[in-house]
Amino acid sequence: MSDLVAKCVLRVEVKEDNQDEEARGAEAVSKTTDSKHKNRGQRKIRDISVETFPSSLESPREDWGLLPPSSRETTTGNDIEKDPSEEKVEIGFFSGNPFVEITKGILHLYKEDVLSSRKEALTLCLLGVPTSLACHDLLTFTAPCHDDISHIRVLRDSSPNQYMALLTFRNHDAATEFFLTFNGAPYSTLEPETVCRIVWVSKVEWAQDGLPPPGHTELPICPVCLERMDESVDGVLTILCNHAFHADCLEQWGDSTCPVCRCVQSPETAEASECERCGTTAPSPDSLWICLICGHVGCGRYQGGHAASHYRETGHCYALQLGSHRVWDYKGDNFVHRLLQNKADGKLVASEAPLAESEEAQEKVDSVQLEFTYLLTSQLEEQRMYFEEKMAKLESQLSVETKHLREEIMDKSEENKQLRTKLTTLSKEKQALEKKLLQQSTKLTATLNELNEERQLGKALRNNQQQWQAKITKLEESLNELKITKDKEIADLKEQVRDLMFFIDAQRIIEKSDDKEEIASGTVTIGEAPKAVKKRSKKKK
Repeated sequence: MSDLVAKCVLRVEVKEDNQDEEARGAEAVSKTTDSKHKNRGQRKIRDISVETFPSSLESPREDWGLLPPSSRETTTGNDIEKDPSEEKVEIGFFSGNPFVEITKGILHLYKEDVLSSRKEALTLCLLGVPTSLACHDLLTFTAPCHDDISHIRVLRDSSPNQYMALLTFRNHDAATEFFLTFNGAPYSTLEPETVCRIVWVSKVEWAQDGLPPPGHTELPICPVCLERMDESVDGVLTILCNHAFHADCLEQWGDSTCPVCRCVQSPETAEASECERCGTTAPSPDSLWICLICGHVGCGRYQGGHAASHYRETGHCYALQLGSHRVWDYKGDNFVHRLLQNKADGKLVASEAPLAESEEAQEKVDSVQLEFTYLLTSQLEEQRMYFEEKMAKLESQLSVETKHLREEIMDKSEENKQLRTKLTTLSKEKQALEKKLLQQSTKLTATLNELNEERQLGKALRNNQQQWQAKITKLEESLNELKITKDKEIADLKEQVRDLMFFIDAQRIIEKSDDKEEIASGTVTIGEAPKAVKKRSKKKK
């Protein structure tokens, strides 16, 4: 991999009146607006104008104690017009405990146009770290490189649900290995879409900041183990409230707050307020107004004008601005808030009116008070009548809806009863079918067994049949041979019997004949056979 990279320069531009902002609790820095009439690349720290409440961070509200949103790259094409000769990215930020002190300014991110060697760069910046990744999780994520990390600093800006961290390494090889290993890697396997984005930082500049003498560094004490923190020996972690700890000590801290000031270590997820009518999120809290009577949230007259529309519909004339906590009277068309915020502890106190120097002034004050009382009474009466009418409408509507619901319930109950009856019948039929199926299954099993036995018996019979057929064939052959032999013997015996019968008949004839003795003493001669010619002549005759 090439050693030439485009390094970045982080310049922290701190506002000059930071001491006053610490006492008041400063607002998070908002993004710059794109106005063509302004110079290109102009940076501006914008403060919200507050008349009675100096700060929205220290104002008493439900999310008291929550840090403003965290950081990410917020620059778009509409925020800052880029100079073609130099690409610049601006990230607003703040750090510090908002209950005690806060550092306010703009974090400039400059990217060099020419590639340079990164052998001297030791600082990396993690951009867009999600707020779900707390300090403990960040330490766990960077745990393999804790021996090579000398300092970790957490910063954030006005962008919601993200923050950033500066990591300073002891040597360049460790920084390069960390960049190659973790750049583009997911923070968690459960959220693979949330990946780590790392940029090289050549230097970090702090303007309007009290720096120690050149060549001298005070070693602070770790509030957990009470040991000196040396960046060259142990890794140091500085969280949002600007308290530094040993990385190992804070990793063993079980709570999610700072061990010193109990400030939340990592930014929490902030829920954006939106108008109840149009549902769009306002660009700033100052553009949203909440009704002090019913709590309806609507946008201002310069956006959708839904807060004023709510006043015209309901007659609720008092609305509170979410950003500055000022109270506007739509009927009187002016602000009517009369509370001030104490700078010491942030509590709300009533403003004291100047002492009257004459009875005429006192009477004027009394008349104004009486008029205000009458106005308040009339407003309360109107509100009572309005809500009573609204309650009557709601009751009538509720009664009609209740009647419809009861009818629907009766219909549904009847349907449910029919379905239950049908379900009972089907259940009985199912049980009968299951019983019949069981019987048929038993019969089928027995039949299959018999079929298997019959098949085996048939196979055995076929084998026996083949054997007997072979034996029968052999027997038939033997019988034929024996028959032929016996026929020959029978023919011989018949010849013999015929000769014997002839002999016996001749003997009987001789015995009965008178010439018995002559025949007995006579001889029998066999003459010559007749010639064949004579026979032929005889045949011709």
